[in-house]
Amino acid sequence: MLKIKFWQLWWACIAALAASYPISAWATEQLIESRVLPAPFLLSWTGVWVFSTAGGLCAAFVKIPEIDVRFYYPSLAKALIGIFSGVALSLAVNSFSDAQSEALPLFALLAGLFSAPLVAGTMVWISNQKRINKTLNQAVRKRTGLDTSVDDDFKIDTAYKKGGSDDSTNLS
Repeated sequence: MLKIKFWQLWWACIAALAASYPISAWATEQLIESRVLPAPFLLSWTGVWVFSTAGGLCAAFVKIPEIDVRFYYPSLAKALIGIFSGVALSLAVNSFSDAQSEALPLFALLAGLFSAPLVAGTMVWISNQKRINKTLNQAVRKRTGLDTSVDDDFKIDTAYKKGGSDDSTNLS
């Protein structure tokens, strides 16, 4: 079996970055010269990024104990979710209109502030294993008619683990 040490992996990553840098620098230069950068990377979108960042940082201070318990760093997670969802929702709103609206930075602030707890709560709600099992069981039941749920009717006998004194009594 091939074994890779952690320090070898770092050297491989550094080599890959060094090899890909000339290509990415050339591609960036071509994009800047041709002025074909997409909407969120334009200089006119600076306000959207700033207000989206402000909304994400404000969302980090919204404390919901049921959600915060599930994340390792809830403030950082909600801030990042707020920033990127604010920009993404602003980009979606901008794509539906012909020209960039002046209210787009304010929308980015509100989208970053309110979408971070909603997205974090949705992630926590979706990641509940009992809910996943129930949904999968319903899908299997619809397709095959089989009930694959584990409930109180089906008990696993764990008496063999206790190692009673007479284990050979029920061999017949």
